[in-house]
Amino acid sequence: MAFWGPIQDPVRNVWVIRWAVIACAGIIPLALICGPLRGIPLYWRFIDMSFGVIGVIPLLIVLRGIRAIEMRAAAA
Repeated sequence: MAFWGPIQDPVRNVWVIRWAVIACAGIIPLALICGPLRGIPLYWRFIDMSFGVIGVIPLLIVLRGIRAIEMRAAAA
């Protein structure tokens, strides 16, 4: 449901996409800090961190598209 706003009006709701990028970046320190505390093996922590790395790729593509929409709107 959080991504319904950017689907309807991407320029106005770009903050949702930026928030998601920050959340993906937050997975890496979370896995590195909390993994050893919970006794999670190192290879599983790398798998956890890969969700953040892989998840940010489509978000960055969407951000680039929103910037293009903003540029076109500013030029018009």
